[in-house]
Amino acid sequence: MNPLQEKLAKIIDSERISTESDYLDELSWDALSEGRFHPRHRPELAAPLCAVTPLSTEEVQRLVGFANQEKLSIVPFGGGSGLMGGALSIRPGLVVDLRRMNRILHIDAESRSAQVQAGAVLETVDLALNEHGFILGHDPWTVPVATIGGAISTNSVGYRAGIYGSMGEQVLGLEAVMANGEVMRTRPVQKHSAGLNLNFLLIGGEGCFGIITEATIRIFPKPEARRFGGFLFASFEQGYGAIQQMFQRRLRPALLDFGDDAEKHDGALLYLVFEGNEELTTIEARQAAALCLSHGAKELPSSDAEEFWRERHEIARRFARNRRQRRERGRDGIYRDWIHVALPSSAVLAFRRAARQITERHGVRLQESGLWVQPELFSMRLAAEDGAVADAQLALEEAIEELLRMVQQMGGSMEYTHGVGVKLAPLMAEEHGYGLQVMRQIKQTLDPNNILNPGKMAL
Repeated sequence: MNPLQEKLAKIIDSERISTESDYLDELSWDALSEGRFHPRHRPELAAPLCAVTPLSTEEVQRLVGFANQEKLSIVPFGGGSGLMGGALSIRPGLVVDLRRMNRILHIDAESRSAQVQAGAVLETVDLALNEHGFILGHDPWTVPVATIGGAISTNSVGYRAGIYGSMGEQVLGLEAVMANGEVMRTRPVQKHSAGLNLNFLLIGGEGCFGIITEATIRIFPKPEARRFGGFLFASFEQGYGAIQQMFQRRLRPALLDFGDDAEKHDGALLYLVFEGNEELTTIEARQAAALCLSHGAKELPSSDAEEFWRERHEIARRFARNRRQRRERGRDGIYRDWIHVALPSSAVLAFRRAARQITERHGVRLQESGLWVQPELFSMRLAAEDGAVADAQLALEEAIEELLRMVQQMGGSMEYTHGVGVKLAPLMAEEHGYGLQVMRQIKQTLDPNNILNPGKMAL
């Protein structure tokens, strides 16, 4: 046992303190692949000194107090499925593995809420809620891996966000250990008008302002019915027009997935899922179908959309079986990246046209453009290959940064679901202007020793 372990063993069971190399390597990285680093912005990485597995808020308190005393950084680790490097270790320090703080503490059917520890996996929570006639509204691709605390920390968006909202919108109250070791608890109510909503210090905060230990979240009754629809449009523009009209008519699908992946199909493919009250979902699905057909879409068998629905989490199951495979992407000389941006819906088509010119100028291949959840949330998948373009990784990431800056200039936001981490940190000044200084001042006030997840979000 090294000196650090000996000190830690005075405040936490030594059996839950580890310096085992494979375990530390797993906890030093998340799902950000090596091929998605900008070569000029790659941070210096450092192996964790030690990993600790707390079982309670009180143990997290003791660890934070210890880290302050020793001036050690702390990286909170949940499912490790973040895509922006929010869980990367960039300073030698402690990784606090929260996955054993995974209890479902209380399900309040009457209040339609559940109190859960931060390390609870989304899929586990959902299955437990199903037994009580409820579902978890948050349904990202990472459901089998991601934790409640991690999803809140990036304010992520899931497949069914169209009617349930982002993870942050499903939060009622939070318990968190702040950087000074104090525990902050917010009131788990649907609405209050008594000062600032301090939940938003932690929602999207990526563990930089406090370590979430418990959350009280909204839960939703199991839908009576689910209606699937699949439509193929001749072009992205044609499908976008139909989707715009759908939202103008206040049709709100639980799932909307739209894209023009030329490698898989001609035209642009739209999958819709409506769920909830049986009569209402039937009417909504029928109206959406009629609207799509009036815009020239070809209706596909509902089984196509049902298959998409069934397989929506498979990528996360593959990740869980082999985390290193995703981490090492890019070593084959093919670099892949994407953008998930929020734009005024009136700017989406103009941005898409300009984006095609930018990618062509950089020698980058645009593989797919599409929408998720609603018309304002626009995505692109891009790739560059060694041999096809000089310095392929740099070309790809330069194209990405130019695209994101254009989004910001058009009044949009550079990311709507995965957070910032280290990947997007260089663009935070353009994203927030003076707001970044406000965040840094809050960080300095709450965490003067800069122990909580340092280096993330440009803080």
